[in-house]
Amino acid sequence: MTMTWQHTPLADGTAPSWHSNTDSPKVVFHHATALGPRCYAPFLDALTGDFDVAALAMRPLWPDAPAPDRKRGWDQFGDDLIDWLEATQSAPAFVVGHSIGAATTAMAAIKRPDLFAGLVLIEPSGVTGRIHFMLRAVPYKMRQTTGPAAEVLRGPTNWSDLETAFTEYRASRAYRRFDDATLRALVEALTVRDPKSRGIMLEYPRNWEAHLYAKPPHILPVLKKLSVPTQIITGKPSLFMDPSIARDLQKARPDLPFTQLSDYGHLLPLEAPQEVATATRTALHALL
Repeated sequence: MTMTWQHTPLADGTAPSWHSNTDSPKVVFHHATALGPRCYAPFLDALTGDFDVAALAMRPLWPDAPAPDRKRGWDQFGDDLIDWLEATQSAPAFVVGHSIGAATTAMAAIKRPDLFAGLVLIEPSGVTGRIHFMLRAVPYKMRQTTGPAAEVLRGPTNWSDLETAFTEYRASRAYRRFDDATLRALVEALTVRDPKSRGIMLEYPRNWEAHLYAKPPHILPVLKKLSVPTQIITGKPSLFMDPSIARDLQKARPDLPFTQLSDYGHLLPLEAPQEVATATRTALHALL
């Protein structure tokens, strides 16, 4: 697969997007927190046999984006997607999103359904109403010193070389289902050359990652409001998509088809790119 980068000026900065440049039907991809478009190369490559893919980089990866605004939550990425679609697409788009990319795609589709022809939401993340209510009572700074946000800020951002970074990721339980080749490719895609040393560094800024963990939305009401044709793909029950959310959504919206790939976790497009791409192609063809 040969992908090329394009850069689109938007109100708050310049949005890069990674394009397959084929003559197939167009599909937009919206990635997860801490993962840029390059991390999804095997998954996107498996889609390009049927579709012309454009993977939009979210604002933490823009070269000139402002710092996180504590007053803004995930919906800011939905607004960015709307702005980018208005600037680049000549017709309503089919959009595939993963995790926060799925959640914010849903937010954008509710606000501007005219821009969307159909959605495939892979593990749309967020929190339950109970957790959202509890978080609202916790000051923003405190949310960044406890829980997932604090763990992110304590994590390393630089390594001397790729092998050192791979060894550290290999020891993490989050990646235990990845084989070595898949994980090594992911670590390489997560990192860029560190201009201050001869080593490598994370491409995705930790301050943005922590900000997003501190501002999760109550996602169920968002998903219930969808009017655009939508297919949903889920993996194993996890912290990132509480099983009660999927259960309650299926009850409230039986018209939204679910595909469950229960052998894989929340990172399923990275963990099993071929299998998830097959399910995604099936879902997209059902929407065409």
